[in-house]
Amino acid sequence: MTAISVTNHDQRFQNSLNIPGLKHDEAGVSAAVEAQRLLALIESLADDDWDRPTDCSEWTVRDMVAHLAGAVASQASWTEFKRQNMGIPYMKEVEMKIDAINRRQVEDRAGATHEELTAEFRENAPKAVRTRQRLPWPVRQLCLPLGPPLGFASIGYVMDTIFTRDQWMHRHDIALATGREMVVSPEHDGRIQALVIRDLGRKLKGQLQGRTIDLLLTGEAGGNFRFGPGGQADAVIEMDTSTFNRLASGRLPAEAALAQATVEGDQAVATWFLNQTDIPY
Repeated sequence: MTAISVTNHDQRFQNSLNIPGLKHDEAGVSAAVEAQRLLALIESLADDDWDRPTDCSEWTVRDMVAHLAGAVASQASWTEFKRQNMGIPYMKEVEMKIDAINRRQVEDRAGATHEELTAEFRENAPKAVRTRQRLPWPVRQLCLPLGPPLGFASIGYVMDTIFTRDQWMHRHDIALATGREMVVSPEHDGRIQALVIRDLGRKLKGQLQGRTIDLLLTGEAGGNFRFGPGGQADAVIEMDTSTFNRLASGRLPAEAALAQATVEGDQAVATWFLNQTDIPY
């Protein structure tokens, strides 16, 4: 990558705090597109792809598809949602409830064939989108203590943002694990990426202490983003979108991401920023 001079770059940067939030109608369109793209990728898998390891170290591609199939089944049926979320065995064996839910989804489908997993996702993904879109406004506003990594969050945020982001990141995981090119467009993937940046900006708002960091994400879904008040940046970081999302989702340690980035300016500020880059996916 070509280094960007801190004192002489004229590219426009969007402040992370000025990125507009996701509207419910927009979320429905984004969810439908993501489900379609994810299904196309799953349908393209060859037999030897399913056993490949992924960035989620405990999961193969097959395990990941089982989780994805279980997640949309849960969202498509209230009965299945209750079954997956209540009375979960091995809750005492995990630190986060979401890990127990994911484990149940994978173990429930331990005997399913590749074709059955694909068919389950194909059938339930559109139903899941419709169910989420039908949630009444008052329900979407409810905030609940959901535990880590989400903390105290609204149902609307989980349904509109996190579920689609989870599918999006797992599509990246599967593409990376199988050597396939991930289908990307600025309108869809770029918007999801911008919402990731928005969440990170809100997280860091009270921690910047007057510092400004400019982040250049390369690739079709990337962009130029600013964290902090503006003016001359204390640090400019350039990296590809894949590396950034692997970092932000906890799949890649900060030191590994730093090794794959180009940094201009204060190295300590850049290192601090990358160590804070961690949000829910």
